[in-house]
Amino acid sequence: MIRNISKKIITAASLLAFGGIFLSSCSKENSIKKIVFTPTYEATALHCQTGFLPLDNEETATESPQVWRYQQLQFFMHGVEIKTSKNDWRPWLMTTNSYQSNNVALLGEVCSEVDKQSHWELELTSLAGSEDITDIRFTLGVPFSLNHLNPLTQPSPLNVSSMFWGWRGGHKFMRVELAAKNDDWLFHLGSTGCKALSPVRAPKAECLQPNRVVVSLPFTNKTTNIELNLAVLFADLALTRKNSCQSSPNEESCKVLFDNLGLNKASGYEQLLFKAQE
Repeated sequence: MIRNISKKIITAASLLAFGGIFLSSCSKENSIKKIVFTPTYEATALHCQTGFLPLDNEETATESPQVWRYQQLQFFMHGVEIKTSKNDWRPWLMTTNSYQSNNVALLGEVCSEVDKQSHWELELTSLAGSEDITDIRFTLGVPFSLNHLNPLTQPSPLNVSSMFWGWRGGHKFMRVELAAKNDDWLFHLGSTGCKALSPVRAPKAECLQPNRVVVSLPFTNKTTNIELNLAVLFADLALTRKNSCQSSPNEESCKVLFDNLGLNKASGYEQLLFKAQE
């Protein structure tokens, strides 16, 4: 009798342990945080088929306005951190999937019918602890340690060819390409002033203009959406082909775009391109 009872107890304990593992794995899966990034122009949500009229500026005020649509809008981000009610910053690691690896994510959309890619959802691992989150920050771009590696041997998304300049220049951190009926415009953000023995060699030291943008936002445990307001990026810039920018530090259009991104701003600068929403 004692043996039978012992077996029953052991069996019950085993079931409870298995059930605990099952519930724990379900709980962990359910606690994965997903944050949706939404491109907008002012208050209008954008996608490939959505047109927008740029705000008036001196160069276009006398011309008939053109409706613009983005053809490609993608950006890399890495190094997500959160600040808690205890006033400390700590990493918030990403999961690994087709759009995220090595704690780097590629978000955005390519609108061509042949090669359409669309991914606006950032997936983060569960967080330990129960403190309230007060802020979030991340870096727009690819870290130097990964930026100049061979893309043919890198896991996705660091192998996306349209987001890679070359071994010396590294990745395009942000790629924005627009089209209107009679014009087009592009902005490719990436590191410049990179020194290497040849274009197919990686630099050994950081580039003269790294051009990575640190974004810091108020954020809570209930936040599920981060808005990307393109009107802020295009502020004080006429959208026309001659104002395109490939991160040249001497071009006037690039200087305007860098200012709008908050590059080279003093610590504490309030950037407006991204905005967190519940």
